[in-house]
Amino acid sequence: MAEETPEVVDDRDYAADVAPAFNSYDIVVAMRAVAVDDRTEENYDADTLHRNEGHLRIKMAIPAFVAELSSEQKTQIEALSL
Repeated sequence: MAEETPEVVDDRDYAADVAPAFNSYDIVVAMRAVAVDDRTEENYDADTLHRNEGHLRIKMAIPAFVAELSSEQKTQIEALSL
């Protein structure tokens, strides 16, 4: 007798994830804008940059999250070439 695969219900509110994702977006954009010669401990942190880029990569891999983005938001994140 074949086992039935339980249905996975995803009741997460992905729309609520858009604002935090754009906090990450703002951090990535700001840090990438700092010229290498101008980087200091106050305006650049490689770990923070990589963590926020990773956050956006993870979110963009979730179709339900991407569906909550406006076309402009999607284009902005995609322009980062993560």
